Amino acid sequence: MSYALAIDIGNTNTVFGILAIDPEGSIEGTVIKSWRTVTRRDRTSDELGVFLSGFLQSAGYRLDEVAACVYSSVVPSFNPIVERMVRDYFHVEPLRTAHDLDLPIVYDYPRPDELGADRIVNAVAVYEIYRKDAIIIDLGTATTFCIVHGNAYQGGVIAPGVKLSMETLTQRTSLLPAVEFRRPESGVIGDSTVHGIQSGFFFGWVGLLRGIIDEIRRTNPDRNYLVVATGGLSRMIHDEVPGLFDVVDHDLTLKGMRMILLRNVNLQRPQ
Repeated sequence: MSYALAIDIGNTNTVFGILAIDPEGSIEGTVIKSWRTVTRRDRTSDELGVFLSGFLQSAGYRLDEVAACVYSSVVPSFNPIVERMVRDYFHVEPLRTAHDLDLPIVYDYPRPDELGADRIVNAVAVYEIYRKDAIIIDLGTATTFCIVHGNAYQGGVIAPGVKLSMETLTQRTSLLPAVEFRRPESGVIGDSTVHGIQSGFFFGWVGLLRGIIDEIRRTNPDRNYLVVATGGLSRMIHDEVPGLFDVVDHDLTLKGMRMILLRNVNLQRPQ
């Protein structure tokens, strides 16, 4: 049996995924296994290859079972390292996701070449899975909102990421400690420095998310938006604030990469 390798390179983390490549397979069964690692820009292609080979082999996969590779990256300096690793270790040509590939979406957006690959991939996934007007929220190093009307990408919003903001506060102040992002036990009124910081970030970020969602809806009152969230903290926020998001899907980007791969590469799988 053969698979596709998907690599989602973010500023903070890189996610590797093993994908089913049967075009007739269900969308929900397409991501077979995934691993999340820290994005290290100083890695060589050989270090990355050995690292990834260990992951695959420990999970029972052979390198020669990888029949194709697709990757999405917002770290351009890392792209040549990943591409060389894929060619040297898996002997396939990697497909880099970009706005000018054959995609099921179009752009009502004047500068699609400026869009991050992850935002394009997420828009493809949401259109193909849900076929609804949508607000797509990705809680990564940056907090991004993408708006799609049917298959037309409209634009979006870019805000700071939660973890980046928390790290900046700790680094730029002498007395404020690093804390975990969570709803504080004290509620919104903190009864300690730790709870006060947690309150500011938790309720502040929920307010940011809700406020931007509401403003997008006010801007387009005739649209019935589906709110789809992905990224590291999306599940925790969804559990703590039911109703803020309609759908949470941690595999959204990997699913979108598979869809793009199947549209753009003629897969000749080994028997």
